[in-house]
Amino acid sequence: MSTPHRPADAEVMFELKAPTLEGQNKNVTAGYRPLYDVCSEFWTSSHHEFLDLSTVHTGQSSRANVWFLSPEHYPHSLWVGRVLNVAEGSRIVGAATVLKVFNPLLLKSQP
Repeated sequence: MSTPHRPADAEVMFELKAPTLEGQNKNVTAGYRPLYDVCSEFWTSSHHEFLDLSTVHTGQSSRANVWFLSPEHYPHSLWVGRVLNVAEGSRIVGAATVLKVFNPLLLKSQP
């Protein structure tokens, strides 16, 4: 999948926690598009480009640039240190800790 044609919204430390449904190690690569819980009532799709590893396996972490779908719908929802659940459908598969917020629309000055 191609990288979105705009700057990334944030840099996160992405941690893949869950195995596959069959119990095997899960692997994700650049272009991975899970859901993020940006607000209590709003989950959004995302696009990842990993910075430290080409493939992230269950139990591993990597920094990633992340693009969110429709950030205008959840302004001021990110701050450095915020931990977001990462899901595939209704299944939580990992977590992402915000390291940098590039999109000023998303930046919340005080958590």
